[in-house]
Amino acid sequence: MTRRLLLLGLLFALAPSALFAQTYTPQSPAGLSVSFTTERAGGTRVLVFGEVRNTNPSSAQHVVVVVEGLDESGRVVSRAHGNVLGLVPPRGTAPFEIRMLASGSEKRYRMQIESFEFIVGGGGGGGAAPRPPREAQSP
Repeated sequence: MTRRLLLLGLLFALAPSALFAQTYTPQSPAGLSVSFTTERAGGTRVLVFGEVRNTNPSSAQHVVVVVEGLDESGRVVSRAHGNVLGLVPPRGTAPFEIRMLASGSEKRYRMQIESFEFIVGGGGGGGAAPRPPREAQSP
């Protein structure tokens, strides 16, 4: 009898954790896109100016973009991250600026959204950008 009560108590103790378990699914960056330009600022500095466009009905926040400098063979030779300050409003844009150290062998640059969070009903989850990055020719 004691064994049965102990087993029943253990079952009830573990049941709520199974009932409240959640599966995390990253959000798709569909509806978020990046446009940018680059310009050299001295021998080893590159300035990247751009904006993130949001075609979704929800604002995006905590948007992080990454820019990579590629050499002639397409190898990554430089990389920098930047934050979009504030929110990217629904069906709107938000600017960003990234200063990166250049290796000097960059022939083109590519950029993508690394992470973000949509604001949906007061909440939202984070996501990573699985889309292929955009590329631009060196200035």
